[in-house]
Amino acid sequence: MHRCYFIPITDLTNRADVPGWVAALARSGETEGDTRKAVAAILADVRRDGLSAALDWTERLDGVRLDSATLRVPAGTLSAARADLDRNRPDLMAALRNLIANVRRFAEGQRGCLQDLELPLPGGGTVGERWCPLQTAGVYIPGGRAFYPSTLAMTVIPAQVAGVSRIVGVTPPKAEATLPGAWGIDPLVLACAAELGLTELYPFGGAQALGWLAYGEPAVDLVAGPGNRFVAEAKRQLIGTCGIDALAGPTELLVIADGSADPAWVAEDLLAQAEHDPDAAAVLVSAERTLLEAVARELRDRTAASPRRAILEQSLANHGRLVCADRDLIIAVAQTWSPEHLELAVADPYSWLPFLTTAGAVFIGSASAEAFGDYGAGPNHVLPTDRSARYTSPLGVATFLKRQSLLRLSSADAAAMAPWVARLAEAEGLPHHARSAALRAHRH
Repeated sequence: MHRCYFIPITDLTNRADVPGWVAALARSGETEGDTRKAVAAILADVRRDGLSAALDWTERLDGVRLDSATLRVPAGTLSAARADLDRNRPDLMAALRNLIANVRRFAEGQRGCLQDLELPLPGGGTVGERWCPLQTAGVYIPGGRAFYPSTLAMTVIPAQVAGVSRIVGVTPPKAEATLPGAWGIDPLVLACAAELGLTELYPFGGAQALGWLAYGEPAVDLVAGPGNRFVAEAKRQLIGTCGIDALAGPTELLVIADGSADPAWVAEDLLAQAEHDPDAAAVLVSAERTLLEAVARELRDRTAASPRRAILEQSLANHGRLVCADRDLIIAVAQTWSPEHLELAVADPYSWLPFLTTAGAVFIGSASAEAFGDYGAGPNHVLPTDRSARYTSPLGVATFLKRQSLLRLSSADAAAMAPWVARLAEAEGLPHHARSAALRAHRH
């Protein structure tokens, strides 16, 4: 029996209903609880036993037995993949190079905006801060249902532009062979690594790979990159051991559309998110019921004909939504949900934009399909999910930098500040702070 159907249209008429409606989009609490337990067990094993535990879990979960002595993908394998792509698919290699060039251009623009700060003090000293690159970063490239060379570029390039000294990539293996030493990694991912100059790529993924990056020999300062709920949970549990970019889990898209939108375009944009994962969320909100009905028909017909039909049916059934609401409620939904991606398929998107501040990335106008963001227009496609876009930002050069504050007092500055600093320290019951400052009062 075919499961293709019209997604029912929900009428949202009361602002008080918005929080509950958004909460209903959340992943199953029972599923999340099971995920937390599973990830905690994996990370505990890797913390205790290191790489051997990570490889044991890879064999158990992925069915691939890896050899620690030959784990790193050889440089020759990477260069061979690039040469093969250059020779046999020059069109695809050209597309990959376009993506890399655009992402690098955008990242270099970001770096140029991150300026060091220096402010003068009256006595000749200065206060300020500077941006310093992290020493080591781990990047995660998903590979469960598909391989993502685009994500490899999106994670590696900002780290390179930031000046990170060592970048370590991990991606899940597959049992079937591609090139020697590649452990089933897609040749396009290998070619992308070679084109980027990434020299460390390891064929294992999941929570065990993140555990190895944090607890094992790389001992990275930060892990970055999207993944499924196990990857997102591993990152959550590693906070404090190393930094993370954000909790980038299953993808989310909210489309705001009016009568000017093309139902076929909107439907394909929704399906483009739904095809990632059964946990992906694809939502359309509009005041135009006629548009919603037309998009529902397009979703039904396009899902029935799709080669990724099985994933689409699960995703749309679990987290697909078509919602009819007025403008104020649409804004309330967007601001409350804080989706990873927000498309404005409306006639006047700039009349909406000032009110939509919590999404991870905004795609302005019907021509700006989210797919262009995924494949290298410039901005990064690694974005916060699960409402974390309220308080965190897309992956970028700043992710791989830290701010370091700087203080250089002259003797005159120290003498001028010492009396009031000492008084504040005494008021807080810290006499040695007060004395430390007071000693500088007469030495100039």
